[in-house]
Amino acid sequence: MKRLSRDSRGVVLLLVLGMVALLTVMIVNFSADQGFDMELAYNFRDSLQAQYIARAGIEAAIVILNNDETAYDSEDEEWGGFSDYAMAASTFLEGPVFTGTLKDESSKIDINSLIAEGQQEFRLLQFKRLFDLLAIDITGEELEDFLNALIDWLDKDSETTFGAEDDYYDSLEHPYVCKDGPMDTPEEILLVKGMKPEYYYGTDTYEGIQEYIAVGTGGKINLNTASDVVLMSMTELFSQDVVDSIKDCRPFEQVSYECIQGVDFADTSDEMAWVKTVLDIKSSRFSIDVKGFMPSGAQINIQAFLQRINNDTRIVYYKIY
Repeated sequence: MKRLSRDSRGVVLLLVLGMVALLTVMIVNFSADQGFDMELAYNFRDSLQAQYIARAGIEAAIVILNNDETAYDSEDEEWGGFSDYAMAASTFLEGPVFTGTLKDESSKIDINSLIAEGQQEFRLLQFKRLFDLLAIDITGEELEDFLNALIDWLDKDSETTFGAEDDYYDSLEHPYVCKDGPMDTPEEILLVKGMKPEYYYGTDTYEGIQEYIAVGTGGKINLNTASDVVLMSMTELFSQDVVDSIKDCRPFEQVSYECIQGVDFADTSDEMAWVKTVLDIKSSRFSIDVKGFMPSGAQINIQAFLQRINNDTRIVYYKIY
């Protein structure tokens, strides 16, 4: 048998060393990939658990609303203290935590009711006053154009005089159709011609309309939960003093105006008749924002709108973000 020459043995050694180096790199890469895959798996697991925790918070809110006495709705009831309930419930979870707020949507202005028959004049005036009270940087002409477009978005016909229909929305860089129907969520208003994000979300210099508008409430405004801004937007007769008087009378357990000072509810004007038609003490739609946290740092946010009919509360809108 021939012996390998010294040069040949050197080549073999280099090949062996090269193979060892290659295998070492492959093993290191495999280990790194395996570690990365494990990290992804753990993140997915924790995110899924955070989602389950948040969803449990929503289910808890549904139970609270189903057990609530519906003669009137006020923030001094159990549903009004949902954030405290979430904090207390989380102490039993041994690690995972959920936080959340449960709000009455009937404390806000229902966009879909802007075209309510026989009420459009007063509801449009209310919407204009909302922009004025929030000191939103918009001219009277721009606001008028936007409201015309908003009416076209909500009404069922496809005709327009001053607003916007499909011909406008088709011409956009990313076209879409005009709804010609009620909005499903408040954010949908961002699709309407003339609505700028800053009008909705606000800026450093003024607050947006986001916290003051709703959909699906039927247009009623709850005396027990409406904010100062929403109450004052209803009529110029509701000054800050009147609103303070309303808050001093809470909770209203029945619709009564005797306690309220500073305004004549016996006024027979059409405006006062509309105000008394809209004011209520009950609510049927609520919104809930819940955050689920895991000790690893995983977090899931869920927003849902809840519709309550005869103590049967159901989710009508659900968003994970």
